[in-house]
Amino acid sequence: MRRARALLDRISGADPALGEELATLRETLSWVAQKVAPVLPSSLPSALSAASPAMPPMAPETIVLRTGRPVLSVCNDEARLVFEDAASEVWNSRLRKAKPLLTPAIRAVGRIEVAHHPLYQWVGTGWLVADRVVVTNRHVAHEFGRHSGEKFVFKSSFGDLMGARIDFLEEYGRVESREAGIVEILHIEDDAGPDLAFLRVESVAGLARPIRLSRRAARVNAPVAVIGYPARDSRIPDAALMDSLFGDVYDRKRLAPGRITGGPPELLLHDCSTLGGNSGSVVLDLDTGEAAGLHFAGRFLEANYAVPAALVRERFESLGRAARAHAAPPPPARPLLPGPHHSEDGPVSAEGRAEDYADRTGFDPGFLGAASAVPLPRIVRDPSSVLVFTANGVTGSELKYTNFSVVMNGERRLCFYSAVNIDGGLSKRTVRPGWRLDPRIPRTLQIVNECYGNQPGFSRGHMTRREDPAWGTRAQANLGCADSMHVTNSVPQMQPFNAGLWLALEEYALQHAREDVMRISVITGPIFDAGDPVHRGVRIPRSFWKVIAFLHDATGRLCASGYTLSQDKAIPEPEFVFGAYGTHQRPLAFIESRAGVSFGPLTAYDALSAGGEEAPSRPLSSLEEIRLIPKGA
Repeated sequence: MRRARALLDRISGADPALGEELATLRETLSWVAQKVAPVLPSSLPSALSAASPAMPPMAPETIVLRTGRPVLSVCNDEARLVFEDAASEVWNSRLRKAKPLLTPAIRAVGRIEVAHHPLYQWVGTGWLVADRVVVTNRHVAHEFGRHSGEKFVFKSSFGDLMGARIDFLEEYGRVESREAGIVEILHIEDDAGPDLAFLRVESVAGLARPIRLSRRAARVNAPVAVIGYPARDSRIPDAALMDSLFGDVYDRKRLAPGRITGGPPELLLHDCSTLGGNSGSVVLDLDTGEAAGLHFAGRFLEANYAVPAALVRERFESLGRAARAHAAPPPPARPLLPGPHHSEDGPVSAEGRAEDYADRTGFDPGFLGAASAVPLPRIVRDPSSVLVFTANGVTGSELKYTNFSVVMNGERRLCFYSAVNIDGGLSKRTVRPGWRLDPRIPRTLQIVNECYGNQPGFSRGHMTRREDPAWGTRAQANLGCADSMHVTNSVPQMQPFNAGLWLALEEYALQHAREDVMRISVITGPIFDAGDPVHRGVRIPRSFWKVIAFLHDATGRLCASGYTLSQDKAIPEPEFVFGAYGTHQRPLAFIESRAGVSFGPLTAYDALSAGGEEAPSRPLSSLEEIRLIPKGA
C-alpha cells in the first residue's frame, strides 16, 4: 500500500490533469465507503462494493492505480485498443488521439518463443527496429543464444539445437498467429554494454514496418506506452493487486501508458505498469510514434528501466558498420549499468611488479578542500582482520591506486571499502581492459575465479565504478580506469544484480555539487556478517553501502549522505525483473553500526541529521526522494 500510494502521489504531481481525475475518484470512493456502500445490496457493481469498509483497505487504492496506470488489452489485426479496460477519461482521450501512431507500432511488437528450451516456451518481447531485424534484451537472447568465436549461435539443450521465432499476434482471445522464424542471431551485447541484442527474422508476408528510433533524448514527463507481453510474476508479494492491475490476463500483448520519469544519459526511467515478460518491450513516445527506449527491467510499483533509443541506434549502426567492413562485432559500449552492481567478468592476469605502483597517490582526504576533509573510514569491528602489507619499502593497509584507494579484509579476501575522488569536469571516456591481480599483496589473499562464472556463479561487481577514477589527463584517466579493474576492487554479486537508483547516485550528487568545482568523494563497501552464505568456499556479502560527500552548490557546505543496497533475496537464475533489490538512504550512524566502520568527523554533515537528531532511514523509489542536505539547513 505504501508503494502504491507513493506511486500515485508521483503520478499526480507530474500530471495535473490525471491527478485531478484521480483525486475526484478518491473522493468518490471515500464517499461511497462512508455513506452508500454499507446499505447497498451485494449485487451492485464490484467497483462500488470494493470501496466498502468490509473490503481490504487496499481495494480503493487499487481502483485508483488501475485508473492512473492502466494495462490495456490489444486485440484484432487492426490493433484495436479496448479502452474500456481503463476508467480514465484522460488516458482514453490521449490514447485515442495517439491511435494512428500506436497501430503500426503494435503490429511491430511480438513475443519471442523458443523450441527445445528446458524451462520455457517463450522468454520475452521483441520489436522490429529495421527491415527483418528485431531488437530485444541481452538477457532474453541469452536464453537461446551464445557467442562462439566471431559469431553468435543457437544453444543446444539435451542434444537438440534450440530454435526461436517471434509471434507478432498472441493477443487475448485469439488463436491465430503471425510468426516469423529467427534465422540468425546478429549480436548479443557484451555484459559491459546495454542490455540489448539484435536478431534477424525470416521474410514473411505482412511483416510490419519497423518502429523508428528517436534521435532525441526523451524529456521528463513525456507520455509513453510500453507494448509487450507481461507474464505472471510469482515474486510479486501481492498477487491479488497484480491480478487486479493486469486483469488476470498474462502472456498476451498488452499496452500500458505512463510517463518518462528521468534517468542519466545511458538509462531511461519510466512508470508504466510492467511485469516479467515485458523484457524487450518498446517504450513508445505517444507524441511522435517513435521508440523512446527498450524496456529491460523494473521494480513493481517503484520504477522501470529502459535502454534509451539513442543508445539502441548507436549499437545497431556500429553493428552495421562492422558487418560492412567484414569485421568482428564492435567493442562494447560504455557500460549502461556501471557501479557496484555491475557485472564484468573475464580472465584475470597478473599486474607487473609492486614497483609499478610506487607513484600511485590514492584517495585524497583533502580533495574537497582543506576545511572539508573526508578521511578514510576507520575499521572498528575486528580491526585485526585489516590486511597489512609491505611494498616499495612502506608498510601499511591502504592500497593506493589512481584517484582511489582500497583497504582489504585479509580474512574475507575482499575489500572493506574502496574510496574514490571524482572530478566531473575532467572525466574522460575510456576503454575497459581486463581484470588483474595486485602484486603488492599475496595472490592467495585475492579472489580470482573461485566463486565467479556462469550461474549459479557470481560476477565481479565493482566497488569504485570503472569510470569514476577515469579523470585528469588522458594518461591519468586511462590509468584510473585500468586500476579499477583490480580484483581487490570487486566483490561477488549476483549476475542479474541491477538497481537504477544505485547506479545514478554519483551522477545525482555531481549535479548538486558546486558548479565551479564538480568534485565529490565516494566510499563504497560490502557489509560483512558472520551469517553470510558460503558459495564455492567464498562467503558472499548480502548488502552494500555507499557514502557520498561534496560541497553543495546552493549552500557551499560540506554534505554527506549514506545508502545501502541488498542482494539478500537474489535468485540465481535468469530474472526478468529485479524487485528484490531495494535502495535506502541511511543515517551514517546506521552504516557505521552495520559495517563496523567509523566515518569520524564526516558524520556531523550527515544529510539525515537535523538539529542533532537522527532522521529515520528512507526507502528510495526515485532520485528526487534523496535528501542531500539536513532538513531546515
